[in-house]
This record gives sequence, structure tokens and C-alpha cells, in this order.
Amino acid sequence: MPRGPLLLALLALVGLLTVACEQAPGEQPPPEEPEEVEVGVAAPDDVDGADLLRVGLLNPATGPFAALGEDVDDGFLLYLDEAGGELGGFAVEVLIEDEANDPDLAAERAAELAEGGGIDIAIGFVNSRVAYEAASVFASAGVPLLITVAGADDLTQRDADPSVFRLSYTSSQDAMPLGAYACEEFGYETVSVVALDYAFGWEAAGGFARAYTDAGCEVVDERYVPLDEQDWVPFLQELDDGADAVWAAAAGPDAIRLLQAYEDVGIGLPLIGHGALTDEEVLAQQQALADGVVTSLHFAATLDTPEARAFVEAFEEGHGRPASRAAEAGYAAAMVVEEALAGHEQVSRARLIHSLGDVDVVAPRGRLRFDEFGQAVHDVHVREVTATPEGWQNTIVETFEDVSQFWRYDPEEYLELPRYEELRGTWQHGGP
Repeated sequence: MPRGPLLLALLALVGLLTVACEQAPGEQPPPEEPEEVEVGVAAPDDVDGADLLRVGLLNPATGPFAALGEDVDDGFLLYLDEAGGELGGFAVEVLIEDEANDPDLAAERAAELAEGGGIDIAIGFVNSRVAYEAASVFASAGVPLLITVAGADDLTQRDADPSVFRLSYTSSQDAMPLGAYACEEFGYETVSVVALDYAFGWEAAGGFARAYTDAGCEVVDERYVPLDEQDWVPFLQELDDGADAVWAAAAGPDAIRLLQAYEDVGIGLPLIGHGALTDEEVLAQQQALADGVVTSLHFAATLDTPEARAFVEAFEEGHGRPASRAAEAGYAAAMVVEEALAGHEQVSRARLIHSLGDVDVVAPRGRLRFDEFGQAVHDVHVREVTATPEGWQNTIVETFEDVSQFWRYDPEEYLELPRYEELRGTWQHGGP
């Protein structure tokens, strides 16, 4: 499709900022320095400040989640291009920073965007630990924040702020439906759990385990693995192989290494897990390693709707790589901002915060709206990796509609329960 001069300038900048994170499973990536970003894509000279929307993209361009950060930025820029460089009738200035998967650096650069950059809205975060540290910077400055990938449950639960919204799942949200499904439909009476050893892993495992055990089944083992661990074999060798299945949560390069180790160890149990495990961003590298893996997530590139097909085709044609959940989140972020700006005569942080909560759009994933805590409500799909003539794909086998971050639980009662961080390691003993 034709690309306007604004998008060409944006893409040139993004190309300088992003670093690919594709390396062979088990290969140690070279040390990376956080990008020193010169923020800014100049707005037209004749645009008055009141007619200009300044957007800050704060995603990782270096570190283990660089590919996901690149996808978020490119998804946002794709929608902006399709919208002619404007959102809600306002010209857009995009300021890009690299949070480098570093909580302290992310907080520092969030402050730079909120103060020196003068942004009207922030979009980003992939790592939950980073989001927990840096989201408060935007909240304190009164800058609305759209979290794109980071699960960080409590940012839209116990620690919710009216200025913070999330387009993706809470870490536990998309995991809970598979917990019930694995017990009730697959008939897996026992599972072993393996997950990354930080907030995303604890919360995803907790959501799955809570729904799974409440359905009447049992977690018999839990193992937690450091982020960016190069050798998953020792952790998988320790898993209880007497279970009916293994549930796993890993993302990015860790998801590739986990599946390779799963084959190397020769575990013969069915593998199920969080949707990040076989996200399109890693599936192209996993290929046959992922054969038959079942996961749950709010997006799959195989969704058969006009919105999903158009997005997947445009993204893959424009970037030559699969359309991941992160790319969809970036695209949906631009869509949400445009809807929130409808009827605004000028850009205002306060008015944006007020109107974001009322957004209800049909994104590539399907219907997307926010609950009273600012968390996305969306469909969640059970997907199985299958081989097709076009390659490996996440084939949808079941859909749960309008899944909230509280699943089937009463929100007030749910929020009285211990945080998932506190429950790490307890599920194999019967949970709370």
C-alpha cells in the first residue's frame, strides 16, 4: 500500500531504534546497550499545538523482548499510516524511547517523555516487572497510559489508577479459561507447572492454577525459571512426569528454548500453556517443536474475521514477518486512541483519561472494551498448533466470549485473595 511521508519518517526512526532478538535456542546473545533515543518526529510547521497529539511509545528495543517491542511500535505505525497520519482528526507526533527491559531505565525514560517530551498519552511496556516500576511515573504526571503487552495484574486491580488502561491481558486473565478447560474438557486430572520466575510467570501460573484447581483438578509440581535462561533442560528434568500434562508460561526467546528443551528431555506428556508460549512472533522459529501444543490467548493470526484478515495481511505484507499479539496490541492502541478522541476539539490529557474508559471498538482480535478498572475485556481462544500448507499456525478450537480479568469470579472476592506473587509455590500443595 502507498506510504505517506510521515510513516516513512517514523519507520526510518524505528529501524534505527529496534534490535532483532532472534538467536538460536541456547545461544547467548551479545551484550546490548540501551538505545539513546533522539525522540521526535516533527509535526507539520502549520499545525497549532492544540491540533497536535503527542504520543510516547515506550517499548523495549534491546533485551530479550526487543522483537515484541518492535512489533508493538510497528503495529501502531501501521494503523497511523492507514489513518493518514492523523488520529481523531489530530496530527500526530510520535516520540519513541527504549525501556530496554530495565525497570529503572524505564522509569527514567517515562519521566523524560512525560516532562521533557510533553506527551499527551503513553503507549507501551512488555515486561510486567518494568510496568510495575514505571507505570506510576505516568500516573503521577497525569499522563494516560495504554499498556500494550505487560500483564502486571495489579496495575488494573489492587493498584489500579484511573489514568492507566491495558489493551492486553492481565497475566492471569487469558490463562484462567484454559485452567477450567484442561480439567473439564481435556480431562487432565493432574498437571505440572513450569513458568518464568517473575511477575508474568507467577501471575499466569496462578490464574491457570486457580481455575484448574477450582474445577476439581490438582497441580502436582511447580518450577520457576529465570528470565532469559539459556538452558531449560535441568528445570524440565525435575518436573513430576507422573502428571497428565504440563502447563507452561514463557515468552520470546525463552519460549523457543523451553520447547527445544522439552524435546531434548523427551517429556512425553501433552504440553499446554499461556498463549505467549506459541505466539506468532516465536512460532515461525519453533515450527515442529510446537506441534500439538495447546494455549489460550485473546488473539491468533488465524482469526477468520474481516478485521483480523485485513490486519494480518497488511502487517505481514509491510514487514515480512508474522502478525503477533504485540503487533495487534500496537494496532489496537492506535484504534483506541482515535476512538477516545472522537468529538474532542483539542487534545487534553484529562479528557483523554475520561473518554478512554468509554471506548468500545472492534479490533483485529474482536470486540475490545474496558472494565471499571481500565482492563481490556475480550474473547479468549483455546488454540492448538497445527501444520498447514502455509506453515505452522495456532488453530482455534474453542472461544470464550467477553472474558474479564476476573474470569468467573466475583471481583470483590477476587481482590480479597492473596496476590499471585505470594502464592508462588503453593499450588502444588493445594493453593491458598
